[in-house]
Amino acid sequence: MEDEIIRFKDYLTYERRYSYNTVKAYIIDIEEFATFCKETAQLESLKDADPKLVRQWVMKLRASGLYAVSVNRKISTVRGFYKWMLKKDMILRSPAQGLRNLRRPKRLPEFVPEDKMTEILDNPAEFVDTEGGDRDRLIIELFYDTGIRETELIDLTCGDVDLSRRTITVHGKGDKTRMVPISDSMCERLSKIMTSPGDSLFKTDKGTKMYPRLVYRIVHKHLEQVGTLDKSSPHTLRHSFATAMLNNGAPLEAIKELLGHANLSATQIYTHTTYEKLNEIYKQAHPRA
Repeated sequence: MEDEIIRFKDYLTYERRYSYNTVKAYIIDIEEFATFCKETAQLESLKDADPKLVRQWVMKLRASGLYAVSVNRKISTVRGFYKWMLKKDMILRSPAQGLRNLRRPKRLPEFVPEDKMTEILDNPAEFVDTEGGDRDRLIIELFYDTGIRETELIDLTCGDVDLSRRTITVHGKGDKTRMVPISDSMCERLSKIMTSPGDSLFKTDKGTKMYPRLVYRIVHKHLEQVGTLDKSSPHTLRHSFATAMLNNGAPLEAIKELLGHANLSATQIYTHTTYEKLNEIYKQAHPRA
């Protein structure tokens, strides 16, 4: 099993060119599945798994109390693993064929209201008057102004910022790049921290490349004052960007391109967010609501 998993990891890393964190998540899921197969059916190779064993594994996941979204991610990983095995002629039929995802309740993305974001970004006392404080404010503002992902911000280099065109080049999932516009004021502030084109745009206090846990801590620290949020993460700011754009009249297709979504269906969840806001206003304002 170990050799199969190593080969699958190489496939994800070098052929599919997935990010480090994505590959890590895939391998953790496959290793958990492999452990289950070994303990339940004494299998020495994942090639020998059958549909019944895969279904038993899914039932165990459901019984463990995991959220449907987590179970579905693991199911997707196993489907992808056996699809790779088929592609490499290692098996004749996938034991995960026909395996369906669990139905999950619709969960609207959390976002920070526009007035709250204004309070956070326009409050000088919110950020320590040091180089680190200026950096932290700029990180939060760039998240909110562009909707980029955490990994996309970390991977930005000084060469990705085009001050003359007022854009940044974002390196998204699957090695896809997109151009995202930035404001004049953002250009001015970014120009003050830019160095050589190949250098990371944002650095730690020690001058090294930022890392996910640090970026999360920075965002969480300043968003936790918004008491209505269950989550205060960089992704919350991505949701806040998309919701603000939609509420202010931006076409859904344009938001899709800015976010780097592959399909419009991934962007349409924000229309539900807007509907919920409208519904709340209607109930408060209409005399017969």
